[in-house]
Amino acid sequence: MYDRTQLKESAQRALDYARGFDAEVILSTEDKALTRYGENVITQNIAGSEIRLSVRLLKDGRMGKASTSNLTDAGIKRCVETAREALKVAEPDAALLPLPEPQSYREKGSYHRVTHGLSPEARADGVARAVEVCRKEGLQGAGIFSSGARAVAVANSRGLWACHQMSRATFSLSAMSDDSSGWAEESDCDSDRIDIDRIVDRAVRIALDGREPGEIEPGSYTVIFEPAAVADFMLFLGWDAFNGLAFVEGRSCFSGKVGRKVVGDNITIVDDAFHPLTPGLPFDFEGLPRRPVTLIENGVFLGTVHDRRTARKAGVEQTGHALPQPDYYGPMPLNIIVSPGVSSREEMIAETDRGLLVTRLHYTNIIDPMKMTLTGMTRDGLFLIEGGRVVKGLKNMRFTDSVLHVLSNVVALSKELYKTETFWGGGGTVAPVIKVEDFHFTSRTEN
Repeated sequence: MYDRTQLKESAQRALDYARGFDAEVILSTEDKALTRYGENVITQNIAGSEIRLSVRLLKDGRMGKASTSNLTDAGIKRCVETAREALKVAEPDAALLPLPEPQSYREKGSYHRVTHGLSPEARADGVARAVEVCRKEGLQGAGIFSSGARAVAVANSRGLWACHQMSRATFSLSAMSDDSSGWAEESDCDSDRIDIDRIVDRAVRIALDGREPGEIEPGSYTVIFEPAAVADFMLFLGWDAFNGLAFVEGRSCFSGKVGRKVVGDNITIVDDAFHPLTPGLPFDFEGLPRRPVTLIENGVFLGTVHDRRTARKAGVEQTGHALPQPDYYGPMPLNIIVSPGVSSREEMIAETDRGLLVTRLHYTNIIDPMKMTLTGMTRDGLFLIEGGRVVKGLKNMRFTDSVLHVLSNVVALSKELYKTETFWGGGGTVAPVIKVEDFHFTSRTEN
């Protein structure tokens, strides 16, 4: 992986070739390694490095952009020339903004050398510990143990320079029997903080407790959602509802609702790249500092995240959430934090006369973005609660419900927060366990 000095030298070479233009350079470099396992054996072990440079040129109201993974002098020069040719044929764009001036950034320590250099033997040892328990319990184990590090840098011809290095390791286990499955996963910038024994114990226990699953009728239930399921709800809120462009164009379910109560009083949601449990970048892809943003406070919608373009349309300050430009989708919160409550998972279960416990969701999609209605299925552990105890596993169910309805019917939140990876890079969701009344399951699934 390129270090800070190498990244800055490469960015400067691109800026030198781009003299005569306003120029922005984004560099991304990554070392990544992955050990994959299935049916209790390692099936794949790979490692590789990537480097990517993009150049965006602005002149006379036009923009041209090009990218390359060839960081030789010839490769960088060719990339700049390609961006120049693209600019020549581009249509004028009155919405183009000038490049920002140099900025100051908060420090965030999210790089650990031991995580970056985690060996194949260390990953194999972690897998072996998971597989040993699965074999002992008559289960099939599958999952990943990944590790590596990434650096992102932004530079421009006005003197801006931003660079951040981060490491990341993830261990997951899906433990499967003939009629049940359990799952658990942990990620951290410090691989030493990942507790493999805890992950294995959780996934195996869910699989064993879920054997010989029963069935329930579709309908409305009191449901306790584990953090991975809560993260699914947050992902779609961030994608479509807290998106600054969707908001200013009237396509968000929160458009026109600033200052209005939209969910329960016990719900506060922020986007904060500096929260200790999230791996977010301290700046956006225009090099502007990310700011913590309170999106919903005590049930009241306060606003979305913005880049400079959407902030100008909304008449507010930008929040440092630009994606690489040109961006036609809009700024999104990549580091959502749901504030905790005062309960524990065990207390929620003990206080539930009849309800369901959901480990996580999958195949989730939006049906109606203006109502934030989702549909999807439970996965890797659905359980019946009766008399304050988890009494049996259940076959999975399909749900159809509005996230706003869900968050308006939360009756308890755990005091402990948990981090969950999202499928896009650069962030994650930090959420509690939540207990929800009147959640709608619409049909059974086959298993």
